[in-house]
Amino acid sequence: MPIHDFSYRHWRGQPSDRPPSLVLGLSQLRVVMRRRAVRLLLTASAFVVVGYLALLYVETMPRENLLGFLRGVPLLELNGRTLRAFLLYQRMLHYLLCLAAGADLVALDRRHKALQIYLARPLGVPDYLIGKALPLALLLSLTTWMPALALLGLKTIATVSLRWLREEPWLHFSILGSSGLLIASLVLLTLAVSSLSTSPRLASGQVVAVLVLATALGEILSGLTHSESWRLLSLDSDLDQIGHWLFAAPSPHDVSPWGVLVALAVLCSGCIWILLRRVRAVDVVGGT
Repeated sequence: MPIHDFSYRHWRGQPSDRPPSLVLGLSQLRVVMRRRAVRLLLTASAFVVVGYLALLYVETMPRENLLGFLRGVPLLELNGRTLRAFLLYQRMLHYLLCLAAGADLVALDRRHKALQIYLARPLGVPDYLIGKALPLALLLSLTTWMPALALLGLKTIATVSLRWLREEPWLHFSILGSSGLLIASLVLLTLAVSSLSTSPRLASGQVVAVLVLATALGEILSGLTHSESWRLLSLDSDLDQIGHWLFAAPSPHDVSPWGVLVALAVLCSGCIWILLRRVRAVDVVGGT
C-alpha cells in the first residue's frame, strides 16, 4: 500500500508576465459575467444601440430605398444632441450595473477575510483596487463611449465623408470626456461604498442610498434656498451638467461647469481616501 506524503510541496511553475492587477481583473470579470442580472442589463443596453442603428439607417439611406413602413418615420440626425441623449437614456442602466456587478466586489473579500490573501506579495493595494475596478469600468465602457464611437464610425462609413463632423469636430472628445467622468466617479463611488461593509446586500443598499439621497437632498435644498449650487451634491445632476457643457448644449441648471468639476474631483478624492483606509491586510478592531 503506497504511503502518501502530505507535507508542503513547493510551487514549481513559472510566474505570469501579466500585471497582477490584470490577472485579478480578468478573474473578477469572469465571475461578474456569470450573473444573470449583468447579462440582462447588457442585453437591454444592446437594444438601445440597435435602436440608434435603425436611426442611422433611416438617416443615411435615400427615402425611396427604405422599406415602406420606414418611409414615414421622421428623419432624425445622428449628431451631438442625439448622442448626448444616447448616454443620458442609459444612466439608469449604469446605476444598475454598479449594483449588480460592483456593490459586492470589496464587501465579499472583507466578509471572508480574503484581503490578507490578496494583499500578499506581489499584489499590493493599488494592484488590488485596479483589478477590482477593471471589470466594472469595462462594463460601463460597453454602454457608454464604445458604442457611441462605433456609431460615429458607422455613420462616417455610411456617408463616405467626414463633412458631417465639420459642425461638431469636438464630438469624439465630448463622448470620451463625459463617459470618462461618469465611469471614474461611479467606479470609485461603488468600490468605496463596498469597502465600508461586509455584507453585499447592505453595500447595495448603501450605493442606492448615496445616489438617491444625495439627489433628493440637492433638489430639496435647491428648492428651499432658491440656489442652484446645492445641486452639486447630486452626482446625477453633476453628470448631466458636465454632459451638457461638453456637448455644447444649453445648461439645465445655473451652475458653473468648473464647480461641477471641482465637486466630481472632491467626490473621487474622498472615495480614494476611503479605499486606502479600508483596504488593508489587517483589520484593526478595538479591544475591551
